[in-house]
Amino acid sequence: MMKDNVYDCVIIGGGAAGLYCAARLARSYCANKRFLIIEAGPRVGRKLALTGSGRCNLTNTEIDPDKYNTDDPDKLRNCLDRYGCTETIDFYENVLGVVLENKGSLVYPSTYKSSTVVDALRFYISDINVETELKERVISIADKVNSFVVKTESGRTFHAKNVVIATGGITYPTTGSTGDAENLLEKLTDDSFFVPFKPALTSLTSEITGIKALAGIRCRGDVKIVDGEGRVRDHSEGEILFTKEGGISGICVMDVSGTVVELLENGDDNVKAVLNLTGKSAGEIFQMIYIRRQMYAQRTCADALSGMLLRSITDFVMKKMGLKCDKMTLRELNDKQIAELSNLLCAFPVPVKGYGDVDKAQVSSGGFKLLRLDDNMQVKDVTGLYVIGEAVNCNGICGGYNLQWAWTSAALAAEGISQNV
Repeated sequence: MMKDNVYDCVIIGGGAAGLYCAARLARSYCANKRFLIIEAGPRVGRKLALTGSGRCNLTNTEIDPDKYNTDDPDKLRNCLDRYGCTETIDFYENVLGVVLENKGSLVYPSTYKSSTVVDALRFYISDINVETELKERVISIADKVNSFVVKTESGRTFHAKNVVIATGGITYPTTGSTGDAENLLEKLTDDSFFVPFKPALTSLTSEITGIKALAGIRCRGDVKIVDGEGRVRDHSEGEILFTKEGGISGICVMDVSGTVVELLENGDDNVKAVLNLTGKSAGEIFQMIYIRRQMYAQRTCADALSGMLLRSITDFVMKKMGLKCDKMTLRELNDKQIAELSNLLCAFPVPVKGYGDVDKAQVSSGGFKLLRLDDNMQVKDVTGLYVIGEAVNCNGICGGYNLQWAWTSAALAAEGISQNV
């Protein structure tokens, strides 16, 4: 075999997890060893550059393991205990040289530019002589005696004692995340160990009349996901954004979107997103409208409520009651109608008919089961094969959760690989 193509570790995928694994590996454990990142695209870190709307929310100082979806919650908790937010911040600040800044519990680069993070990782792996091969898509991994044979689409072959699969999920496929992990693992493991990829942290669509008129409107509130049998299956608070496609998005909607995807995929065609469009209780809203009726009785409902609600929200909700907010004065709104309006503003049912596809979802659910990995992300019974990042069946809510999993799984894999080089 050609010595030039022999490595101590080959990392497949130059995204967040792959880059971080290489940096941790070469820095902390394995000086004077050969490491290679094989990236299908023309440059590394393309998807990382898009995270947080280009601002890159690196981690969260209040990570809650219960806010993740995975097949092994206990192992996940253990992983985050071993390598969490504190360790991530230390490495970025004291090794990669990135100045960080907190916005509440969210941690960002002080530049609020994801390019800062991509560059820090890119420059660092160059400094410590991690090799990269770009525009090379891996098509197979063969497990030989004490070594793996990695083949690419162009016909090239690489040999390595350790292989890390960091190919991501299926979101933003133009960046290279096209679900390659499943194909690469199928000949090395049992296919029952893999949960099919699906979009997560995505928008929801509806065919409800008038919703497209709210495109671009944002409001603070919360959303409950109710299944066809009337049971609340998920709940989140935060910003709600109405989309031009005729649906809803925003952080709190994306946080519950995984539940919706699962319900719809399982054949429930009566899923509803029940929206609180005010951030307050129906009782509080009733009192506010009641008082305004005394103060501004002669004004139209749209004008009288403009100090507490966006006019477009008032119009949308009152139309569902069969009323015109710009034609009816607040004096004409009786107590029963005020109660109905208050209840609708705080629990507006939106029938969900679909969800954003892989181009719109921020992350994927699914991947290789965490249960089938050891404490250092090594595939059980396949020594030297590791799976990290979004390729693992572990995804969290918005707010730095998914990037923290990338850093955590990458660091733990690096620790494991150090014992096998």
